[in-house]
Amino acid sequence: MSLQRTEGLLKTAPACHIGQAKKARRPCNQATRPRPADRPLRSPPGSGLIEHDDARPIEIPGAFLDALACSLAVRLVEQLAEQLATPDGGSPWMTFEEAVEYTRVPAGTFRKLSADGTFTAHGGKRKIYHRQELDAALLGLTERTRR
Repeated sequence: MSLQRTEGLLKTAPACHIGQAKKARRPCNQATRPRPADRPLRSPPGSGLIEHDDARPIEIPGAFLDALACSLAVRLVEQLAEQLATPDGGSPWMTFEEAVEYTRVPAGTFRKLSADGTFTAHGGKRKIYHRQELDAALLGLTERTRR
């Protein structure tokens, strides 16, 4: 509720008058702009065609795309090999925190999957997880989601 000064006295404005100033404003540019889903695509999905607003379309040769794909595949394999290698030649056993980081599964979900037996936990009060068992469980999870 806003306060107005009237002849030395304070008077409160009715609630219905407070929002009128906001309604009188012009809508902002974002309200009138079409959303990305409403805009037409500049080139069909999956095509090798890149088109800019005021430029001519550029055709990307298939040989370039093949070379790019091979280069990316090599880099991806190298990065995955680094991630899967045991750090510092150490043990394949991981604590809960290490296993959560290794699998990239949220901690709460990891706890539930561990309680369900999807991720096999070893040890007593402080649970530890084996890298190969986690890998096998993750492969099993991805196969189940594909079906």
